[in-house]
Amino acid sequence: MGIGLVWAWLYCSYSTSALFSERQGQSINADASWLASAAAVVIVFLVGGMALSRIPRTSSLWLPLRLAAPLLMAVGTILSYLGVGAPMLSGAGGLLTGVGYALLSLLWAQALMVLDIEEMEVAIPLSFIVIVPCVVVFPHLRGLSGLAATVLLPLASGVLLLLCARDGEAGERAEGSSHKGDLPCAEFCVDGNRAARIPIERSWRVYLLRVVLVLAVLYVSVGWLSSLAETRDGLHELVDFDVAMLLSSLASVALGVAIVFFSKKVSFSGLFRWAVPFAVVTLVLREMPGLWPGFAASAIGETFDSLIQVLVYLFALTLAKQGKVPAALGVGLLNGAVQAGVLVGNVGGELCVAAGVPLTTVGLLLICLVSFAGVVAPSGEPTEDADQLVGANAVERALMEGCLRLQERFGLSDRETEIAFLLAQGRSRPYIREKLFISKNTVATHIKHIYQKLGIHSKEELIDLVTAVASQG
Repeated sequence: MGIGLVWAWLYCSYSTSALFSERQGQSINADASWLASAAAVVIVFLVGGMALSRIPRTSSLWLPLRLAAPLLMAVGTILSYLGVGAPMLSGAGGLLTGVGYALLSLLWAQALMVLDIEEMEVAIPLSFIVIVPCVVVFPHLRGLSGLAATVLLPLASGVLLLLCARDGEAGERAEGSSHKGDLPCAEFCVDGNRAARIPIERSWRVYLLRVVLVLAVLYVSVGWLSSLAETRDGLHELVDFDVAMLLSSLASVALGVAIVFFSKKVSFSGLFRWAVPFAVVTLVLREMPGLWPGFAASAIGETFDSLIQVLVYLFALTLAKQGKVPAALGVGLLNGAVQAGVLVGNVGGELCVAAGVPLTTVGLLLICLVSFAGVVAPSGEPTEDADQLVGANAVERALMEGCLRLQERFGLSDRETEIAFLLAQGRSRPYIREKLFISKNTVATHIKHIYQKLGIHSKEELIDLVTAVASQG
């Protein structure tokens, strides 16, 4: 829930009137505070992601950083509140909140690395549910009560971060190195002796660069629309309640969990396939008059934004768990691209308004931008370098021989034998899912059948059994 509180702060600060009662929910590019915050967020995500990825996990720097990030957000929020009408004070508040927001997001990325991929795939989408009560409560808060409630969000996230980090460190000390095979980035991220100048696996560098470009282009359109859109859609104005945001929050959680559970793997290509139609439909609906098109555009656009935010974060951590890129660097690059797009889009939208550019021209331009993103988007993930594809050694051959004997003795299917071999190597379920291109539910079903046929109950028992059979010669 901790990262969800960070996202909730973003919504409550800029999309409700809890913090700035005179705004009545104005667009996020409302003042100098936002501009300073947006610029700081981009810089800290990009530079901070690289810097944090090089700090050893045992460094004493982590504690002061975990304490500083939520405090920066809290102090910056207070200064932004007090600085209404005072650009210098408001800008200082925005700068502090921007630094704190990006830093806290990066620190949560590091903290969540103690989870298995399967746990992440549930925890991260579900954390967005915290926004639902915020949608209901925060629009009705004003003055000091609104300020206090908004300030509490990053502070609560900071407390949860400290608890999560403490539990994670305790768990690592207790388990030792028993899970190294499933956490290849653990050393990749922080081992100073092995750190490269660009700590990203070679075959993934161009791929990630294209992903960064696509996200930036997509979010230029999102930011542009934010600057041009009405502060409230017609239904919001009619009922005085943000129905679109409530529905989009619930839909984002449901869709996020569904995509994770029923897809074969969490990949950017799969993410992008459904993201582009969302963006195009939103752009088209924005141009249509009437209450319901405006409401639909708001609901679809906010669902798109929320879901991308959740799944991009999850995608970056999934790559980190696979050892492709350090967690902080992956989250920093992808989220930095998103925030840069929002910043450019908002500034571009304001310039268009000042220049009197027709909305139809702007809409056509944004659709062209989204189409360009489709051209540069990667169609598939890169293949491994040849020197990383290690052939079957003596141990692997022995394990395979043991699995084949178990297949003959207990009637395992070919697919079950293949999965048993990967389990015997100590591979995790998410690794098997991506290796064999099968869904999470399919992996779970196969493993259940393997355990039933062999009369065992855990992966450790399977490893012992395969090793024993293989050693019989």
